[in-house]
Amino acid sequence: MAFMKRDVNIGLLILIIAAVIVFSSFSVYYQSTFKNVSLEYQNKLEQLSQITTELSKQKQELNQTYTLRTKIEEDKKTLDVKYTEVRDENNQLSSDNTNLRLEVSSAKSQLAEAQIELENKKVQLAQTQADLATANSKISSLNSDLDDVCAALIATGGTHDECD
Repeated sequence: MAFMKRDVNIGLLILIIAAVIVFSSFSVYYQSTFKNVSLEYQNKLEQLSQITTELSKQKQELNQTYTLRTKIEEDKKTLDVKYTEVRDENNQLSSDNTNLRLEVSSAKSQLAEAQIELENKKVQLAQTQADLATANSKISSLNSDLDDVCAALIATGGTHDECD
């Protein structure tokens, strides 16, 4: 029994040493694996931090882009309204311009007609003045003849109402 006791103690010792070696091996393996997982976790955490920072920058850029887009749309609407107003005003001015050109053309034709009428009136006036001058000449001639007749009548001793 002593032999068995000894073998059992040695067997137990070998089992304990084997268990310690296996436990130590597993501990070293798990520690190494944990260290690798921990390093990988740290790397992934750093990558996540970088991605978060990049995402934050992208979000800011997106917000700026959205703000610019909104402003551009507002400016576009404002410009569309102003363009419509200017186009309407341009159409109105074009219409006014056309109307004024028609009025100027009408006024020119009326002026031409008035000038022709004035020339006709000048010709009529000149003719009337010539006729008046002729009539005045005849009246002077007739007055002279009347004076001669009245003188002859008075010389013969006669009288007439026109010869006074």
